[in-house]
Amino acid sequence: MLTVAQISAQVDAVLGRDGQARTLAIKAEQKQSWPESLHHRGRRVRLRWCESSLALREALSEDTTSEGDDALVLLTPLATFDLPDDVAARIAKGRVYQPEGWAMVRELFAAKEVDARLSRYTWMPQLLIDLALDGYEPVPSGFLDLESAWRAVLTRTLGLDNARPDAQALLGWTLSPESTLAINGLPAVARPDILRWLAEAAGVAGRMVAACIEAGRSADAVPLGLVCDVVFSPDGEGQADLGHAAIRLERYVGDTHLGVSDGRAWAAKATGLLASGDVATFSGALDRAQVLLRELRIEGHAALSNWLPSGLDARLAHLADALGALLDRPTSETLPLMERATDRVLAHRGLFVHPQRAELVRMARRLARWIARPESSTSSVPDIALWQADEGAYVDWSRFRLLGGDESPVLSAALARLRDAAMARRESLAQRLARALPDWVARDMSLPQRLVYVEDVLSRVVAPLAAQHPVLLMVVDGMSTGIFRELFNKPQRHGWAEWVPEGLVQPLAAIAAIPSVTEASRTSLLCGRRMLGSAPQEKVGFASHPDLLAHSETSAPPRLFHKGDLADDGQLAPELREALANPKQRVVGVVYNAVDDHLSGPDQLHQRWQLEDLRLMLPLLREARDVRRIVIVTADHGHVLDDGSRAVVGGQSDRWRAAGPQPTADELLLRGPRVLNPEGGNEVVCLWGDRTRYSTRRTGYHGGVAPQELVVPLSVLSPTNVQLAGWNVAPPLQPDWWDSNDLAASAPRQGLAVAGTSAPATTGKRKAAASAENQPALFAPEEAPPSVPSPSGARPPSVPQDWIANLLSSPAYASQRQLAARVALPNEQLRSLLAAIDERGGKLGRTALAQRLGVPEMRLGGIISAAKRVLNLDQAEILIVHDAENSVTLNRALLFRQFGLPAARSM
Repeated sequence: MLTVAQISAQVDAVLGRDGQARTLAIKAEQKQSWPESLHHRGRRVRLRWCESSLALREALSEDTTSEGDDALVLLTPLATFDLPDDVAARIAKGRVYQPEGWAMVRELFAAKEVDARLSRYTWMPQLLIDLALDGYEPVPSGFLDLESAWRAVLTRTLGLDNARPDAQALLGWTLSPESTLAINGLPAVARPDILRWLAEAAGVAGRMVAACIEAGRSADAVPLGLVCDVVFSPDGEGQADLGHAAIRLERYVGDTHLGVSDGRAWAAKATGLLASGDVATFSGALDRAQVLLRELRIEGHAALSNWLPSGLDARLAHLADALGALLDRPTSETLPLMERATDRVLAHRGLFVHPQRAELVRMARRLARWIARPESSTSSVPDIALWQADEGAYVDWSRFRLLGGDESPVLSAALARLRDAAMARRESLAQRLARALPDWVARDMSLPQRLVYVEDVLSRVVAPLAAQHPVLLMVVDGMSTGIFRELFNKPQRHGWAEWVPEGLVQPLAAIAAIPSVTEASRTSLLCGRRMLGSAPQEKVGFASHPDLLAHSETSAPPRLFHKGDLADDGQLAPELREALANPKQRVVGVVYNAVDDHLSGPDQLHQRWQLEDLRLMLPLLREARDVRRIVIVTADHGHVLDDGSRAVVGGQSDRWRAAGPQPTADELLLRGPRVLNPEGGNEVVCLWGDRTRYSTRRTGYHGGVAPQELVVPLSVLSPTNVQLAGWNVAPPLQPDWWDSNDLAASAPRQGLAVAGTSAPATTGKRKAAASAENQPALFAPEEAPPSVPSPSGARPPSVPQDWIANLLSSPAYASQRQLAARVALPNEQLRSLLAAIDERGGKLGRTALAQRLGVPEMRLGGIISAAKRVLNLDQAEILIVHDAENSVTLNRALLFRQFGLPAARSM
C-alpha cells in the first residue's frame, strides 16, 4: 500500500535534488483514496491515478504545470520498462519510482550509504518515511549513521532531541504532559526496540525508567525515583519495612528486579533532575511521590528524603523535639542532638524555595545555643549596657525572627518555648539592671571608655572626627542595637568599613536619657546637652554646638535635616545633596524615622531590616561615600518589641509615667540629673521589663528602662578607601554562638566570661589595658594589647597543640615558607589561624575566623591566600575555602601526610 507519507517522501527526494522537475511517476499497485493534491515547499503537487499507458498520455496532455509552479505526480501500476518512449521522455529521470525502505530513507537524508547496524530495525524505514512531512537535514559526508537515524526517530516520535538521552533527560521528559501520548502513539512493532534503546542509552537508571514506561507508568518515573531516595537511603539500611517496600516497589516497574544499586542510581538521577531546576516546578512529582510512600506504607520514613515536603515536615518535627529536650535539660548530650536536627532541616532542598523558613531555623539554632550557655551574672549598669551592645543585640535579632512561628504547628510550639526561655533570661538581666539603676542615676555615674551618654556624642565622637574628615551624623530614631546589627551586618557590601577607637575591639555604644523618649533623648543628643525639646530646638542646638562650630567653616555651620527635609518628589532633597557634596560643610546631621514609625504600626508583619528596603537610605549612604564623608550611625533610644506583652494601668506614654502612686513590682522610680520628665522635674516612674506596657498594643514601645531601650548603637563607618587616625577597622563583632558554620561554638563552657562580667585574670599589658577600659577619656593614647577577648568575652583560642609546633619546625614547612618568600604569614599568625580552625573541629565560618584572629573580615582573604601558599603543598587541598557556605576547612590528616608530621602525638 502506497501511503501519502511515502508519496511525500518521494516527491521531497526528487524535487529536492531537481527543482526544475515538474512531473514524476511513482509505482502504486492499486488505486487508493489519496488526496487530490499535496503541498511541498510552497508548491502544489497534484496527484493523478493512471492505470494504463493511455491514461498516462491523457494526464500528460492535460498537464499545464510547465506554465506554473505546480507539480504533477502520476501514480501507476506500470513499471519503468512498460512506459512508452513518449511518456518516459516527459517524466523525471524517465522512470517510475519504486518507494522502497532504506532506498527511500537514503533519498530523504541525501545519503549515499546507510549504517549497516540499522538493518536490524526493519520497522525504522517506514517510520522515518511516515515522519518525513517536512523533510530531514542532509547528513554530513553522505553517510546515514546509527546516531543520526535514532536522533530523527526519537525527535519526531517522542520529542527527545538526542540520540542517546541520559537518565536525567529521560526523567525530565516523562514529566511533560505529551510524553504519555507520545509513548502510546508509537507503532507496536517499534515500541520494544525504542524502549530498549532508551534503556541502554540511559544506563542503570534508564533501565528502570524504561521498565516504568513499559508498565504504563511513565508519569510515575520521577516520583518513583524520589521514593527510591527513601527506600534505598543509606541512613535507612537495616529497616525491615523499607526492605519490604523495596520488594513491593517492583510491581510498579513490571516486576523488574530492583536492587540497591539500581534504586540508588534511580534516586540519584531523580534528585539530580530536581536540583537542576526550580523545585517549585516539580510540585506535582513531589506530591505523587508522597502518595506512593503511603501506598508502600513507609510514610513514617519520609524524613530520609531531602526533597519531599513530608520529609521536611518530619525533620521540623524532629527539630522541635530536639529543641524541647534542650530546653528541658541543656547538656552536652541534648545540644549536639539539636545541632544535628538543625543540619538535617537546613539540608532539605524544600527550604531553597522558602528562604524565610530557613532563616527562622538558623535563628532558632542560634538562640538555642545562647540558651545552652551559662547565664551572664553581670549586674552593674555599664556591664549590662556593654552586654546589650555586644551580645544582647544578637539575642534580640534572633529572638524576634521567631515571632509568628512556622507553618509547622509542632515547630511553632517549640519556638514559642524557646522565646519564652530567652525572655526569662532577658527578664533576669533587666531585673538586675533595675536594681542597680536607681543609685546609678541618682549619682550620675561616669561611664567606661566604650560608653557615651547621648548628650556627649557630639563633643566626644562627632567633633573629633569632623576635625579629620567631613562627617554625616545619621540618627535613626528608635533604632535598637539589634536592628542596627541586622541593618549593618555586612557594611562592606556597600563600600563601608566599621571602625573602633585604638585600644578597643568592640564599637562604642550610647546611653539614652531617661525616660527613653524622643523629646528627651533625641533633643539631648542633637543639642549636646540634657534638655527637653522638639525639632526646632534640635536644629538650633545642632547648628550652634560649640565643638561642632570649632571644626566648621563660618559660612557653613552644622546643618540638621529632619524627616520632612530629606525627600523631594520621592528622591533625596537637592538641599541635602548639596550639603553632603559641599566640602566646606564639615558636619551634616540627618534624622531618619523608619524604625520609630514602624513601632506604631501593626504587629502582624514580618519585618526584616535591610538597607535596601529603607527608602532613601542607600542613596544617602552613596552620596556620603562618594564625597568621602565619615558616617556616624546612632539613635536617640531603643525599643522593646511586643512579644506577648500585658497592659498595666497608670502610664502617660508607652512605658513611663510621672511619679505619684507607689511603684508596683513592674515599675521603677528614678530620680536624678539624668531624668528629664517631659512633664517637668527630675523624677519619673518607668517600666523595667520587656513584657509590660501602659499603652494599647502596638509593634513596639519605648520610654522604659529595659536594656534594649537604654542602650543604642554608636558606630563609625568610613568609606573603604578612607583612613582614620586614632581608629582601627573593627574585626567581626558577632558572638561566637552566632556563626552557623561554627558548630563547636555552641558547646556550653563552664566559667564562660560574658562581656560585662568579671573577666579572666590578666597580667602585664592586658591588665593595664583592662584598667584603661574604665577611664573616661575616649581617645586617650593607649598601647593595644597583644591579644584581646572576643566580642563574647571568651578568651582567644589557646594554642597548646604539639602538632602546630611540629609543623612550624618541619623541613617541608621551612621549604614552603622560603618559596612563599615575602607573602608568607608570620609564624604566630599562622599558628593562631590553624589553632582557631582546629579548635572548631576543622571547619570555621569566615566571619568567626576573622573574629578569632582579631582582623577585619575584608583582610581575611589575603591572610587565607598567604596561608594556602605555604600549606597546600604540591597543590594538595589542605586549607580549603568554601565560598558557597562562607567557611574555611582544614584537612589536618592530609596536612600530616604532606608535611611528614608524627600523627600519633596530635590525636
